[in-house]
Amino acid sequence: MKIRSLILTPIAALALAPMAHAQNGGTMARVKEAGELRIGVVSAEPWFYKDPTSEQWAGIGVAMGERMADDLGVALFPVETSWANAVAGLQANQFDIMFVLDAIEARKRALAFPENPLFYYAMGALVKEGSEAKTWDELDTPETRIGVTLGTSLDLSVTEMMTQAQISRFSSNDEATDAFAAGRIDAVVQFHPALVVQYSRLRMGKVLLPEPVDPVATSAGMRQEDSTEFLDWVNTTFADLYAAGVPDELFGAYLASKDIDPNGIPGLLKEDW
Repeated sequence: MKIRSLILTPIAALALAPMAHAQNGGTMARVKEAGELRIGVVSAEPWFYKDPTSEQWAGIGVAMGERMADDLGVALFPVETSWANAVAGLQANQFDIMFVLDAIEARKRALAFPENPLFYYAMGALVKEGSEAKTWDELDTPETRIGVTLGTSLDLSVTEMMTQAQISRFSSNDEATDAFAAGRIDAVVQFHPALVVQYSRLRMGKVLLPEPVDPVATSAGMRQEDSTEFLDWVNTTFADLYAAGVPDELFGAYLASKDIDPNGIPGLLKEDW
């Protein structure tokens, strides 16, 4: 199924801290010495999900971290943060890596990113059932109230692209979706895998990928440091995992865990769209 045909029915500015460099041998040395890989996590399905009962973290980003920690022979240690604080958290050495962090230019001035992408997704919108909008321009009207998650790359994109719509910013994906469910906003803009999961929770509105649809490469941020050992290892690992189709495997497994049929839903490998 082509991504441009996906429609599921009854189914402020980025704040960055100054550049900082890790010391004492670099991240790889710290990970091996401590015996743990610390990853930043934030409540945002399907990337990161904290079970309210067990308080255990799951999601695609967590599963990716588990695979990489296993490769290094260390334990995985999730550190809770937010999208808005992810850059500062990395620079302050609160965690070693943050998955699903897009390598936009502002972040690249503050963090290190691998050349190879983690995987790809596309910007989508959860809109009211009766909406006839098919393009981003048709959503950009003075009457349209759009919700986006503060501090994400989507926050930046929507701010630049939507010059007429009313933009509301929320601290998490769930808060934005809850505002949609309550009728306080008319559309939620998130990347398509997140919207699929959000729709499965709400069972209202419809998910669409407004034209133009462009694949967006997501990545993982790390501290800038003199040693490139950790960065080089992440870069090679991302290439190997992508070539093996692991991102789609993890996405499909997470959808299945939420009783969502992954068939017909574009995955995370753009070549299959």
